[in-house]
Amino acid sequence: NQAGDVDQKKPKLTRRMLPFLMKPFTLLALTVVCVLGEVMWIYLSIQNNNQWEGVTLFVVGSLIGFIGGGRTAKLWDKYYIEALLRRVKIMKTPMGKRNTAFIFLALGVPMAMSFAIRIQHPFLPVLQSYIFGFICGMNIAIYLWVKGLPE
Repeated sequence: NQAGDVDQKKPKLTRRMLPFLMKPFTLLALTVVCVLGEVMWIYLSIQNNNQWEGVTLFVVGSLIGFIGGGRTAKLWDKYYIEALLRRVKIMKTPMGKRNTAFIFLALGVPMAMSFAIRIQHPFLPVLQSYIFGFICGMNIAIYLWVKGLPE
């Protein structure tokens, strides 16, 4: 079977090939930092009487971030070796364009809003909770994918 021969010749992606920010320890450390950041923002939310809104948006952000992380993991799984060999530009693939648009809308727009809102605005801690949740969820999804890769 010629298609089977092509799959056997295709190099397998391993954890060693991944950049530092995608190593399991780094992803776990980033997740811990996001959770600590969320604790800080929940404290600020309590002061502004937005405690439950912050927790709710952290959970929503985590779920959407987990979806984004899963999409990113699939993108890297499919194209990373080809990108290393300079055969393809990940961002120019249809999957890469869709993933970029998703991340831009789901994370970029709320981040831009958080920069545009003054620091005293009571909605800021709630918006930051969403951002921390998104990053945390994305890191967890990518971590789960990385752990499934061979050493």
